[in-house]
Amino acid sequence: MASAFKKVRKPKSNRHRGQMARSDHRLAILMISPAILLVFVFALLPMLQGLFASFFQVESATLKMTFNGIDNYVWLFSKPLFWQSLWRSILWVTGTTVFQFVLGIGIALLLHQELKGRNIARGMVLFPYLIPAIVLSLTWRFILDPTMGIFNRMLLDFGLISRPIAFLSKPHTALLFVIIAGIWKYTPFVVMMVLARLQVIPVELEEAAKLDGANSWQLFRYITWPWLLPVVIVTLLLRTIWTFRQFDIVYLFAFGGPLFGTTTLPVLVRYLAFDAKQIGPAAATATAMLVMLLVMSWGYFILYNRAEKNLS
Repeated sequence: MASAFKKVRKPKSNRHRGQMARSDHRLAILMISPAILLVFVFALLPMLQGLFASFFQVESATLKMTFNGIDNYVWLFSKPLFWQSLWRSILWVTGTTVFQFVLGIGIALLLHQELKGRNIARGMVLFPYLIPAIVLSLTWRFILDPTMGIFNRMLLDFGLISRPIAFLSKPHTALLFVIIAGIWKYTPFVVMMVLARLQVIPVELEEAAKLDGANSWQLFRYITWPWLLPVVIVTLLLRTIWTFRQFDIVYLFAFGGPLFGTTTLPVLVRYLAFDAKQIGPAAATATAMLVMLLVMSWGYFILYNRAEKNLS
């Protein structure tokens, strides 16, 4: 009888629910405001300033700006150094990312197996990724040193060369070893991404395929690879963007030399702005890089959507 007199709790009105939704919305905006502010100050604002400066002639001493339209772009695209730097950037990005993914996927598949000491191996494979760029560059410069470097000593001991070679003093070999160092350092990132994806592949799919008589290649081709492809595309997008705008490793190896042999587009921006005192063309180069990255990102997103549709 007492329960009949209990006050029945009325459902919340639409007005109350609307007030709660607005309150949650304001709280969400408040929580993400610091991140938005940091992105604007350190990413969006410098990008807009660079885009603005690319249409001006900027005096390096006084920073006086004179509008000159697209003259900076015309001047830049008429210089062979720009196209040579673009070609080196393509070689740098392609050479590092392709081998990073071939090695990274292979190592991830190996570490995914039930092997003795697998956890220790997973920890050790991350070691190159944790090394700072300055330490990596100085170490490789010491290894390749013609006088004290261990690499020349090994080649001499095996009789492959008759005298030490200054690898970083030759344009082609300098860029080659920059690419090798980039592969060594950033392959662990691909290993981490692919290995994380391998952990969530449904075991039932593999077991069903094995019962149907699928071999190892068929398991990889029809089950593992379709599940890996979306993550591979996202990782490839990130590595392409990061590698294309990479400055520290490329510059610290040979400082853009010899004979501009390791001058990629980011290094060219530094050269134009600080050595040649051409701030306007330097901003134009950075803007051109931004456009290239946007086009590449658009292509990657198309591939990602296709991969997701095929997986579903």
